[in-house]
Order: sequence, then structure tokens, then C-alpha cells
Amino acid sequence: MHTACSEKHDPISVSGALTSSHRDTLICPDSIELQVPIKEPRNGVHGTTLTTQKTRDEPTSSVPNTSSNLHSSRTLSRTRSVVVVATMTGLMVLNSMGSGILIAATPRIASDLGLSQAMILWPAAVYSLAAGCLLLIFGAAADAIGFKQVWLAGGFLYTFFTLAIGFAQTGAQMIAFRALSGVAIAMCMPTSVSLITNTFPSGPWRNTAFAMNGMGQPLGYAVGLVLGGILTDTVGWRWAYYMMTIVSFCLTTAAFGALPRVPRHSDKPWRQQLLEDIDWIGAFVMSAGLGLLFYALATVASSYESIRSAKSIAILILSIGLLAAFPFWMQFCERHHRPALIPNKLWQQASFTTACIAVFVCWASLIGIEYFTMLYFQQVEGITALQASIRFLGEVVTGIVGNIATAYLVSVVEIRYLAVVTALVTMVGPPLMATVEIGENYWYRPFWALLLAPVNTDVLFTVSNLIIADAFPGSFQSLAGGVFTEVTQLGNACGLAVTAAIAASVSDRQTQASGTELSLAEKREALMTGFRAVFWTVFAGTSIVAVVCSVGFRRGGIVGKKRD
Repeated sequence: MHTACSEKHDPISVSGALTSSHRDTLICPDSIELQVPIKEPRNGVHGTTLTTQKTRDEPTSSVPNTSSNLHSSRTLSRTRSVVVVATMTGLMVLNSMGSGILIAATPRIASDLGLSQAMILWPAAVYSLAAGCLLLIFGAAADAIGFKQVWLAGGFLYTFFTLAIGFAQTGAQMIAFRALSGVAIAMCMPTSVSLITNTFPSGPWRNTAFAMNGMGQPLGYAVGLVLGGILTDTVGWRWAYYMMTIVSFCLTTAAFGALPRVPRHSDKPWRQQLLEDIDWIGAFVMSAGLGLLFYALATVASSYESIRSAKSIAILILSIGLLAAFPFWMQFCERHHRPALIPNKLWQQASFTTACIAVFVCWASLIGIEYFTMLYFQQVEGITALQASIRFLGEVVTGIVGNIATAYLVSVVEIRYLAVVTALVTMVGPPLMATVEIGENYWYRPFWALLLAPVNTDVLFTVSNLIIADAFPGSFQSLAGGVFTEVTQLGNACGLAVTAAIAASVSDRQTQASGTELSLAEKREALMTGFRAVFWTVFAGTSIVAVVCSVGFRRGGIVGKKRD
């Protein structure tokens, strides 16, 4: 292998997966870093790493980084790095933006497409259902096929099905196209994590990329609420999806040239790796169990009384049975040296387990306060979708500022303090909404409740992505992304189902207790009683997050340090 030390001092860093634990290092006097991995050939000759860099001390990290030497990283130009971050963030914005549009425009969509009251939540539910079933499968497959290829395929499919939603003429078409767009986004979300971790080494750029992705969640949701409200009351809700189609096409096209081609982490042909190195049985067991659970939760969210039906009970039992069987299958795989989808030993890492629990409860709490605050504005206060959407703009500001701050803070502050302090801040919001009076000035309590709602979520998004990415080897970063996204999707589904059941049951109980026909004011008060119960439930959830993070992250340290 021929090597030359250049006189130019442009920083160039290229590293890839090493199949050998032995490394040969050459030192040249120039301060240029050139790490070129040579994969271990099949005859067993060890790879060689060439480093043309003055030696320096490596910083230590409090969090074990099992993938620090496995990820493929390269120094990109600043412009190209910005484009990579923008495309990843843009797709995250579109993902949550579609949900925001649906919430703002659901009454008009139901009227235009003939959706019955029993089916009114299904366009939102099937999206999470389809994505939740396939996140782990696509994440595992992308680790073999290639991150960029799967992301681009998902991006173009998402563009097509988003356009199809805009042209839907019946409720069945709307539900079908939303489900297919959920399949497409399931190809993109786990691979976004792997593209970030394999493009940017640990440090400021990776922290920023994850923080901007975190910003995309509340930003997209709030933009969807506002845009859905404006367009629904003017040119029509379909134009919201036409605009999403244009943005999605532009982002995916830009990503085609900007995303670096990440080298595969195996010498095996991708078809052979798909067959031999992926735990397909575990993937299908977990996906089937989660899919059935998502379906049951969506049914409960539509009508809480459906939980008593034989069909719902059977689905729940089957779902719980499959999910309970999963760790036993993981134990079998580990004992017989077979590939394991999510090895049981990962749950022994306190930071990994804490991150998953905290993210689940945090996302469940956030969807609860957002969804029922929107219903409070429209059904109790009686304002239009547009007026209600505008009241969420404070949440957008918090999301932007919070994620920008998080990108810096994760490299200097221990995750325990970040997570606990922001959880305590977020805990202030739900009691404000739980004690709000009908007709009360927006600026008195609702404004502050929404302003504080996403603070903890913004921090946990970045922190948890960094922790979960570190927990998985570099060759399984798409699977790591699938695990994180699966937890958030499950949190959203459970949060919506539980809060919807609580609100409906409490409101119905008060209505039935009166025994007479209720006046308009009494109906609003009955609704508000159910909403207050939801907000106190959300308060309990945010309290759980604070306790879990305080205990589980006590040895978490600082996760955003730059590693050389």
C-alpha cells in the first residue's frame, strides 16, 4: 500500500469498520488525519490503518462507546454537512407535520371524505400502526442492504404516497394512503440515525445533527397545526399535502447527491448477510406483537368501550404473548450463538434502559397534553382550527431554542442533570392546564403550559439517540435507530389511547350522573372534567420521567464529548 504525506493541511478523515482488532499505525509529521480501513480479507490477513497525524491524548467518556471504532466517518465540507443535516431534519419535520395537519383538519377531512365518527381517528392511527410494525425490520435490513439506498427509497415512496393522500376521494383511500406513507417513513427514520452516526464522528456535528432532528418533531407538528388550520379555512386541506409533496421531493433529491455512501460493515454479499446475520424470527415476533398492540390501542383511542369486546381482548392477549416471548427468543439466540435482534444484555446497561423508559413516558405525556389542549381550544372554548393552531406557536419557539441549546449542552453537562432539570420544568405545564377555567385568558395559563411542554422531549431526543447509538455496534446503527423510533411510536400510541380512554370515561360518567339533557355550558364542563383528568395523568407521567432519569442516569456522564 503506497502512502504519501501531503503538505496541504485540509482536514481529511476517513474511517470505516475494522474487522480485525489489530491495527498498524504510521506517523507522519504533518497534522493531517487520514484513516483508511482495509477490511480483513477472507484469508485472515489483518487490515491496516494509516494515520498521518501527530499523537494526542484521547478524551475519555463516561458512556461506553461500543461503536466508536466501527462507524464510518469522513470529514465533509461544511456545505455538504449542512445539507445532510437539513435533509435528515426536513424529513423529520414532514413526518410530524402530517400528524399536525390531520389534527387541525380532521373535522373537514371527515366531512369531505365521509369518514364516520368511529373511523375519524384511523387516518392518524394507521400511520403509526404501519410504521411501528416495520421499523425494526427495515432497520435490520438497511444494515445489510445499505443505509443510503433504503433512506432514498423511503423518501421517494413517501413523496408519492403523500401526493396520493392529497388526491384521496374516499375515507378508505385516505386510510390506505396514510398506511402506505407510514411504511415509507419506516424506511427513513431508522436509517436517519445510522446515516448521522456513520457520517459524523462523536462531537459537535453529531450532537447538532441529532438536536436538529429533535427540533424537527415539535417544529413539524406545530407547523402542521398552523398550516392545516390556515389551508383548511382557505384553499382547502388538500393543499397542505401538495406542499408536503413538493418539499419531500426536493429534500429526497438533494439527499441523493449529498448523502455520503457509507461502506458496508461486512465482506459478505448483502443477500447473504440478509439471510445469515439478521434475526428475522425475532424481528417478526416483535413486529407482529407491536402491530397487534398498536391496533388495539388505536381501537381504544377511537372508542374506550371497545376494550371490553372479545376481539380487542383476544388481540391484546396475543400481542402480550408475542412480546413476552421475545426475550426468551433472545436468550435462545445468545445461548446458541445466533444473531439476536435486541440482545437481553443491552437492558443491563442502565443508561440504555433508562433512555427507553424515559422516552416512552415522555412521548406519551407530550401527545396527551398537545392533543387535548387542541381539543380544549376547539371543543370547550369554541374557537376555529386556525385560531387554535396559532396558539401553539410558542411551542415551536421552545422546540427551536431548546434543541439548539441541547446541541451544546450535551457536550458539557451530565445527562442526569439535563434530563432531570428539564423534566422538572416540563412538570409545570400539566397542572396549569388541569386548573384552567373555561373562558380564561390564553396568556394566563395555556400559553405557559404549551411553552414548557416540549422542553424535556427536546433534551431526551438528543440524549437518547446518542445513548442508543452507542449501545449498538457500528454495523447495526439502523437497527439502533429503529429501536429508538419504535419506543417513540409506542409512547405516542399508548399515550393517545390511555388519555383518550380517560377523557371519554370521565366525561361520560359526569354526563350520565346528571340524568337529564345537558345544556351547552354543562356539556362543555363535562368535557373539561375529562380533559382535566388527562392533564393530571400527564403530570404523573412527567413526574415518572424525572424520577427514572434521576436514578437511571446517575452514572451516565457526558454523552456528547468529541472522541478522536
